[in-house]
Amino acid sequence: MGRLVQAGIAAGAALLLTACGGGAEEDGESAAGGGSKKKPADAAAASLAQKSSLTVAWCHEIPQGEDDVLYGLTLRSYSVKDGSVVAERQTVLPADVVPERVCESDNGGAGFAFDKDFSMVAGIKEADLKKRAGAYDLAGGEEVSPPPADEFTERPDNAGAAFHPTTGLLWVRQGVYEGETDYSVRDARKGYSTEKTLSDNAAFSQDATTTATAQAATGNPHALTPNGSVEAWWNDDDLRTSGIGLSRVTPPGKDTELIEAKGLDDGLACEPAFWRTNTSLVCSLREITFTSDYTSVEKDEELVPANDRTNGIPVASPDGKAFAFISEGEGDQLALFRVAFAAGGTAQPVKVADLEAPLDGARDHIETLVRWN
Repeated sequence: MGRLVQAGIAAGAALLLTACGGGAEEDGESAAGGGSKKKPADAAAASLAQKSSLTVAWCHEIPQGEDDVLYGLTLRSYSVKDGSVVAERQTVLPADVVPERVCESDNGGAGFAFDKDFSMVAGIKEADLKKRAGAYDLAGGEEVSPPPADEFTERPDNAGAAFHPTTGLLWVRQGVYEGETDYSVRDARKGYSTEKTLSDNAAFSQDATTTATAQAATGNPHALTPNGSVEAWWNDDDLRTSGIGLSRVTPPGKDTELIEAKGLDDGLACEPAFWRTNTSLVCSLREITFTSDYTSVEKDEELVPANDRTNGIPVASPDGKAFAFISEGEGDQLALFRVAFAAGGTAQPVKVADLEAPLDGARDHIETLVRWN
């Protein structure tokens, strides 16, 4: 969800962190709309979370020996207005750390992987046969406020982690066995002294954003209605009954109340992205409106003209009036587009910028449109 994957295995190469400026300058020159371009030094120091910008993440693997890899990340923010590169970061995470939902092509929810100002990324470190969640600084790659090295404490396995979009707190899913699971919540900058524990019921009985964060920490970041009561996903367990799955939101371990699994007339996969209202779902580049009881589809509309491109999953603008997505055209050229929601018909996408791969020593990347700031 939310990304396009270029096939192939990442090349083992030197960690060219000094290439950050070159990548930003090249992309700035190719961006649609012109306008003044920031100098590479400005982009390296500027905030990635600037208002009216779109943030894209690139991930690549760096082989270490026969089986191990390091993960390299590049984040680049583009001005929605003129496509210029306004900020960029490159980092390499420590050994045995996997960034949550950014470097796996079949796992969504990348927006929850980063804190509000894009200064940290959530990661899972595998050590001593246990998995431990942490926050990693995007400026240098090191762990932020790790646990004391000499402490004698037994902690449960961490199944996943996510940053809360509003509070900025790090949510961690604890435990892997039924009856032994809950959430820990902490200020990643201040460390474990701020940690609090929440039960499953407490985590899922708050507002919709908190429920979505808790879901993301479990590894199931489904599209959630604004009132937090219904979630949507693409059901492909059985090709004969594939379609959009809808269910009432329940805490982990509770029986899911399935409302409906709606097959679509054209049979094409439609990955739920976000809900515009409590009954109107943006699914891939379509908008599907359900009845109030979710058992029937009232309307199914394409949001862009018919095309032969490969299009990624969209993200919504902060005001809900538009969306953006990554699209791949002929020659494998990737570009960033934005579209205003049009009443009664499709709207022509407007190119924001061409996307050039960062100069980080890798040949292949996973690209993800993370957020419209």
